[in-house]
Amino acid sequence: MIPLRLSAMSFSFDPFDFAVHADPYPFYRVLRDSHPVYWSEGAKCFVLSRHADVFSALHSVPRFSNTGGNVIDDSRAKLGRTVGSVDPPRHGELRGLVNEAFNRRQVAKEEAFIAETVARLLHGRQAPFDLVRDVTSPLSGAIMAQLLGLEGADLAEFKRLLDISLFRDPVTRARTPEGEAAQAEMFRLTAAQVEKRRDNPGEDMISALLAMDLEPESTVWMARAVFGAGFESTSSFLANACLAFMRNPAQARLLREAPALLPQAIEEALRYETPAQRFARLLLEDTEMHGVTMPAGSKIMLLYGSANRDERAFDRPEEFDITRKPGRHMALGHGIHFCAGAALARSIAGHFLPVVLPLLEQAKLPDGPLQWAHSPTFRSLTALPLRPA
Repeated sequence: MIPLRLSAMSFSFDPFDFAVHADPYPFYRVLRDSHPVYWSEGAKCFVLSRHADVFSALHSVPRFSNTGGNVIDDSRAKLGRTVGSVDPPRHGELRGLVNEAFNRRQVAKEEAFIAETVARLLHGRQAPFDLVRDVTSPLSGAIMAQLLGLEGADLAEFKRLLDISLFRDPVTRARTPEGEAAQAEMFRLTAAQVEKRRDNPGEDMISALLAMDLEPESTVWMARAVFGAGFESTSSFLANACLAFMRNPAQARLLREAPALLPQAIEEALRYETPAQRFARLLLEDTEMHGVTMPAGSKIMLLYGSANRDERAFDRPEEFDITRKPGRHMALGHGIHFCAGAALARSIAGHFLPVVLPLLEQAKLPDGPLQWAHSPTFRSLTALPLRPA
C-alpha cells in the first residue's frame, strides 16, 4: 500500500530529498504507476522511471545525450573530458581505453590480488566493526588503485573526500563549500598521481592515458572519474549486497548450501539494491512519451533503481531472490554506456561474498535507521556498524 504522503494526487519527487535517499522505492512505485514522465521542479529535470523507458533512452544516442554530464549536477569542468560526458565518436576513443583497462583478460590478471585483498581484510574479523569503513571501502579502493597505478595513495583520505563531495544540501541542492573543497583536493591528489606515472610509466590505466597524449587536464579528469566512480560504486555494491543478505538470512543460507548460485546471486544483488540509481542525460530533440512532450534542451533523469523494481519487467521485484534468472537489469547501464567495470565488479563480488557471508551470520545490523549518502545519484551506505549476534 502506498503511504498517504506519497499518494498520486499530492505526490512530489526530488532526487535531492533526504526522504528519497532513506528509502526511494515507495517514490519509484508512484512514479512508475502514476507519473511515468515526471517533471521534478526541485531538480529541474524530467524523470523516467519505467524499465522500458529507461532502456529505450539508453539506446537512443545521441537524442538522449551525455554531453551535459551523466549526473544531474555534473561539474562543467569535467564535460567533454570523460567517457560519461561525451557522445560518439569521441566516446568510442575514450571508451576503448577504459575497456582495455577493465576487460576480462585484464581483470583475470588481478584475480590473485583481489583474493589476497579480500582475505587480508576479512581474516579473523569479528563484530563489532564497520563493514563500509573497515572492509568494502578499503577493498574497492585498493583494487582501483592497483588498476590505475596509484602509488602511495591515502585511500582512506580519498574516501573521506569522496563522501564529503557526494553530499548535496537539500535546500540549495548543491555541494557545500566543504564539498567543493573536497572535490578540488581530489583533483589535486589525482594530478599528483598522474605526474608520478608520467615520470615512471607502467602497465596501468594512468600510463595508458598518458600515452594517448590528451590535454593534461583531460588526463586528470579521466583518471579522477574512473577511480572515484569505481571506488564508490564497488564499495556501495558490496555493502548493499551484504545488507540484502543480512535482511534475508534464508537467501544467505541458500547460497552457502548451493554455491553454484553465486553468479545469479551477484546479478540479483545488483538489481535489488542498485548502487548508482539515478543518471542524467541531455535531450537534443523534442520527444513525446506517455503523452508528455519533453522539449529539446531538457535534462532527463533515468532511474536505474526504479527500472530494476518495475513489475512490468520483473516478477516479484520487491523480493530478494537469488534463484531469480538474471533478467535485463539496469544496474550496470546498457548500450554504449554499459559499465566498463562490470567484469571487475562481478569478479570482486565472486571472491568477496563466499568469504563474508559466514562472518555476517555472526553479526547484527545496527538499531535505528541506516546511514545513506545524501546524493542525487548513489544508493550508498556511508557506514554500516555491525554488532555481535
